[in-house]
Amino acid sequence: MPNNPVQIVLNDRDFHRAPDPGQPPWPKDFFVGNDKAFAAHRGALIAAVQAIIDHVEDSDYGAATYVKVQMREEALAKSYRPVEWLFQPDQFPCVGAEAVGTLFFRAPLIYLRRLKARIAEAETTVRIAIRKRDQKPYPSPTKKRGEVGAIETIEIAAPQEKREFSTVSAMQMLSDPASVSGYQIDLFEQFTADVIADDPTGRADLFRSLQNLFISFGRGARVAFASKVGRTPVLEFQLTTNDRPAIVDNRLGLIGGDVVPLGEVDEIDFDTDRHDAALLALQNHPLVRAIRAPVRLELVDQTGQIEPPETGVDPVNVPEPVQDATYPIVGVIDSGISDVLDSWVVERFDFLNDDEFDAEHGTLVAGMVTLAEKLNEPGVVSEPDGCVLFDIPLYPKSAFMKNYPGGFSEFLGEVEQAVSEAKSQHGVRVFNLSINAVSDVERHNYSQYAAELDRIADTHGVIFVNSAGNLKQNEARAPWPKKPAEVVKYFANRTSSDTIFKPSESVRSISVGALNPPTNDNAHLHGAPTVYTRRGPGLQVGVKPDVAAYGGAGVKGPNPKTGLTSISSDGCVSDVTGTSFAAPMVARTLAGLDVATAGTLGTEALRAMLLHNASMPDPLTKRGLRDLGRQFAGYGQPSSAQDMLETDDHQITLLFQSRLSIGETKPVILRFPFTWPQSLVSNGACSGRARMTLVYAPPLDPAFGAEFVRVNLEASLKQRQAAPNKKGEPRFTNQIDAKYLPKRSGLAVPEKALIDHGLKWWPAKQYEKTYDMLGVSSEWRLEVTSLVRAEATFPAEGVPFAVLLTLDDPKGGAPVFQETQQMLQTSAARTQALQSTMRVRTRG
Repeated sequence: MPNNPVQIVLNDRDFHRAPDPGQPPWPKDFFVGNDKAFAAHRGALIAAVQAIIDHVEDSDYGAATYVKVQMREEALAKSYRPVEWLFQPDQFPCVGAEAVGTLFFRAPLIYLRRLKARIAEAETTVRIAIRKRDQKPYPSPTKKRGEVGAIETIEIAAPQEKREFSTVSAMQMLSDPASVSGYQIDLFEQFTADVIADDPTGRADLFRSLQNLFISFGRGARVAFASKVGRTPVLEFQLTTNDRPAIVDNRLGLIGGDVVPLGEVDEIDFDTDRHDAALLALQNHPLVRAIRAPVRLELVDQTGQIEPPETGVDPVNVPEPVQDATYPIVGVIDSGISDVLDSWVVERFDFLNDDEFDAEHGTLVAGMVTLAEKLNEPGVVSEPDGCVLFDIPLYPKSAFMKNYPGGFSEFLGEVEQAVSEAKSQHGVRVFNLSINAVSDVERHNYSQYAAELDRIADTHGVIFVNSAGNLKQNEARAPWPKKPAEVVKYFANRTSSDTIFKPSESVRSISVGALNPPTNDNAHLHGAPTVYTRRGPGLQVGVKPDVAAYGGAGVKGPNPKTGLTSISSDGCVSDVTGTSFAAPMVARTLAGLDVATAGTLGTEALRAMLLHNASMPDPLTKRGLRDLGRQFAGYGQPSSAQDMLETDDHQITLLFQSRLSIGETKPVILRFPFTWPQSLVSNGACSGRARMTLVYAPPLDPAFGAEFVRVNLEASLKQRQAAPNKKGEPRFTNQIDAKYLPKRSGLAVPEKALIDHGLKWWPAKQYEKTYDMLGVSSEWRLEVTSLVRAEATFPAEGVPFAVLLTLDDPKGGAPVFQETQQMLQTSAARTQALQSTMRVRTRG
């Protein structure tokens, strides 16, 4: 039985070191042995830049534009970015990205001819140099040839790529009561006039012409600043029937005009021709990066994915909290909690009045947080009953715009206000959010919703747990087949989209998919993804959802028994189904972990503990299903909070929570030396297993699309080698792989594989490896290092992170905990057990 506590290293900063000096990257020739092809490529780029020059000279918008630079797939690594010679930052600032390796630069007309000349300077024939150590010849391309060869294409950001919805579909969305915004207009950048000067780069002209364009849309046009997502300004644009002259909110720094509050609600003008003309004009303006459809919000499980279960007739005897007991607490951002759970509700956020929300869905969600063990069969719920609730009813029963006349930004503002009050007044650090945007996560775009949740989470030190979203009943998949080959065949033939909904891509949040609970219905395989749960990752990079939990089987028919029950708003037992009811079980686990560790863990450590102690459900462990498993369940199904805090005698878990700072010249690294458990060492060769989970909070900039994570952290586990390095110093080699990285057979891993499978540039990573008589030394190091994007700088405040390392004997016999504890006591490390408080288990 597990009875050994997880050990937290208290003096983590004592193990911060300056990184080892590295070799500067050498320019790479992407046209080795084919100078003729390079010359043709160089000519094509020169012609492309000339076409851009001709376009800008004829433009009515100003003497500048924005260009899209596509890198070759083999040139995705940071060292190949064309920002040293070609697109020098003082002339061509990089303003964002789209897909990995697709960059946007501001291109002033006065510098475009210089760019063309620089491309022409790249040499046709590569110089042959002689290597000093062996006197052998080798090709030595210049930075000029390397950067020109690394680029696939250069072109102006195409107007037709800026909008992916039709005007007809927009009219339908705008007429929906669940809509909470007009069109969202993303700009490439914001105008800031830092000094008094003329405008040789044409940037001010771009902003002035955009404002004039908005005014030209005539009476009833409204343009308001919605938010600033990273460096990307987001506008909300509406065409209304109001007879007032066009209004432009000037908080963006647009030239001229006044700031006009847009608090009132106007009727939308449904003249399709007017919308068509306005959207087309905006698409053609260089400063406009993207036009996004109106935001519609929904409670995740009000989408008809199954026939709604009828409320039961059995009243629930809701237990009272035990006086003076310590309970976890969760904020429930939903449609409100009815008075049947009043004894567990510590406070209610009062933005909506009691008659402005329908508490049915919110009560069912809250029931899963605080009464799930009482209401469900053994084995369904991992946490004991008893959790205090902070009720945040923000989903109205009437039209959204009636309650949020300021649009989506006002809704997000109320979310932040509620989080601030809950955190400051009651110490709430975990918030369950089952309100999704009715929109798939986009492959190359990090949404405003996700970005705002990240900002709120960082500002207040909290974690959002959100549902991945559900398919509607007519979109649902067939039940998960029992045979792996049939699973692969089914998904190979499925063409319907089932991508997770926004804001499930939020990297500071935990997103949750749904699994079938144990039921008497043989059609729904226990532990398999439900027929309605959406899958990730949505984005081009990363893992989403993070985890999965039981969400109720998607059965049909009258009075369906889904295998998962909660309490309805009238106090009766009710079957539930949907990712809305999987998410609160994970929120309850995180809140339980927080209270069990007395609030000593940062949000990165809480998330790392959750992911580190998640395991893939059995149906997703079958051969050939690894990628599908990750799409539906992320890192797996979490264990209970109590199980996270304890290990068996044959294993030990160490936790580091720290922050990499900038250092004197380069960011520091974490380097923790340790000795392998002696019972697993024979003549220096090491056996056993190691698992690591790294979670960190890098700076994020959604302007860079799929490259929105601006700093990458990596963990490694290094063993000392027999031979020293060239300086005669001990040499250590990494001996652990990213969990999802394919076997490499000693070959170098391409950058694309590192991104897709090694989770490079993703803020949550796992590593795992089993050893059998490896190496000749029991001396090891745990290291955490950093890498910064070519267009970014390491943040002065550093990057916070948490890393968990578990060492164990797969055979279950070695005294790993005892031996490692003894080693730690004689080392420079100061460790302490993560303390667990006693929790009261309530019974009805």
